[in-house]
Amino acid sequence: MTEREQLLLSRAGVGPVPSRSLPPVLLQLAVSRVRILALVLLVIELVGWLLTNWLEGDLPSEFDYVQQWGPPTFVIVVSLVMFALTRMPRVPPTRVVQAALGYEVAVSYAIVLSSYWWAFAEVPAVAVNADVVGFSGAALWMLFFTVMVPVRPTHALVALLLSATAVPIVYLLEVNGGRAPPLDAGAFFFVFVGPYLAVAGLAYISARSIYRLGQDVTRARELGSYRLVEWLGQGGMGEVWRAEHRMLARPAAVKLIHRRVLGGDSGTAHTMIARFEREAQVTATLQSPHTVEVYDYGTTDDGTFYYVMELLEGIDLQHLVQQFGPQTPARVVHILRQVCASLAEAHRRGLIHRDVKPANVYLCERAFEHDVVKVLDFGLVKWRDTRAAKQDLQLSATGTIHGTPTYMAPEIALGGGPVDGRADVYALGCVAYWLLTGQLVFDEQTYGAMLLAHVQQEPIPPSQRAEQSIPPSLDAIVLDCLQKSPSDRMQSAEALAARLDAVELVEPWTADRARRWWEAHGGEIVAVRAPSPEDAPRIVRA
Repeated sequence: MTEREQLLLSRAGVGPVPSRSLPPVLLQLAVSRVRILALVLLVIELVGWLLTNWLEGDLPSEFDYVQQWGPPTFVIVVSLVMFALTRMPRVPPTRVVQAALGYEVAVSYAIVLSSYWWAFAEVPAVAVNADVVGFSGAALWMLFFTVMVPVRPTHALVALLLSATAVPIVYLLEVNGGRAPPLDAGAFFFVFVGPYLAVAGLAYISARSIYRLGQDVTRARELGSYRLVEWLGQGGMGEVWRAEHRMLARPAAVKLIHRRVLGGDSGTAHTMIARFEREAQVTATLQSPHTVEVYDYGTTDDGTFYYVMELLEGIDLQHLVQQFGPQTPARVVHILRQVCASLAEAHRRGLIHRDVKPANVYLCERAFEHDVVKVLDFGLVKWRDTRAAKQDLQLSATGTIHGTPTYMAPEIALGGGPVDGRADVYALGCVAYWLLTGQLVFDEQTYGAMLLAHVQQEPIPPSQRAEQSIPPSLDAIVLDCLQKSPSDRMQSAEALAARLDAVELVEPWTADRARRWWEAHGGEIVAVRAPSPEDAPRIVRA
């Protein structure tokens, strides 16, 4: 099995992370730091060499000799390559780190070549001493790289020793070419070898300290029986990590919230943590196969609340349309019916989601099934019964509107009135509009204008904005979902599902069509699943 296969298996929760790899937290940090370093070096060479010489009128003369333009050009090229590697989602992070170590050595040689080539041509041997020669810029580069980019200590030591050879090797090449005076062994060691071995030793000590710190952080991120592996994204109430169970091979996702991100107001912190805990409890009560499953929840010693849910492999509807365009009416009907099944159970249990939007609906592959829908994020769920509603009021901040403005029912936007499952039906109509047209129902530029549009403006039928043909019955369903008054809409998710069943489709969305779509496009979804924040805030001040 290749290292890439081992890493992919470990990311899926099957088997351990390869023993030669960094702790996950340091692996992600190393890749981001390499990207920054490559970009900084690129800018330094472009501005400090090319632009400066061009402004001074000396740029043509820089290309008279290869020793003048060769090293900086080499640094520009390898920095571009290194930066590109860090941006390629298909390149395993371990490979990026390995390439970065080679990058460290290559830049060290370029720095020394730029500094020492022809530098000792007229210097007598007696003048070549530690006080006169000093340190090459490679010493600073070795220290800076090692502190900035965490790697395994043994790997760091190998790269440091190879980088340290740049100074003596380049000087010996100069001696061999008659461009530098030969030195006796003692002088050569104390001027060109010993100082850089000392730098390598100091940098190695730093690498060991950083590596041990990463191991401590990894141990600190063990939540109950789960260990955090990879950051996946961040939402309005917490961040989400890929996790692995310490005993089982089952992959999972962990959603957590830290007390420190809630600010100094203890009352607000208590409210947010209570709401987060309720999200876990509420979601755990739902049994629909189209609602994300919750495995466990708890609180760590430092006050971080977390819950563990099933890990979904797929794409949310927001990115589905952004990457692949509007979906066919047949597929839209297939997706909406599954969302209705999730919401119908929630509504029967007296729960209202209140944040139905494309980013909260995931389209997955599960075992041998394709296009399986999972509804996420019941963090803004509201109870319909009186006793639970009192608890809900206690957990809601005064003067706030809960939800996402672009998918918000008029009764929620107005605030103060009763809200029931028909608000979710309205939001699902907005989702259907997005899937069919690739556009929002109302494309306003501010939150206030967006809320006002949902309250006052009549939507343009999706059939008039879509580039594809939409069955009249489906067009009518979407508009019925978007009625301003709850009494004019379809009254339940079950009623909406029944209407969807009656839509006449030229070619229904079958399991075979779904399988063929995933075979053709499944590999492209990897890029979409990179960590990214949600597309819109979920709580807007009134």
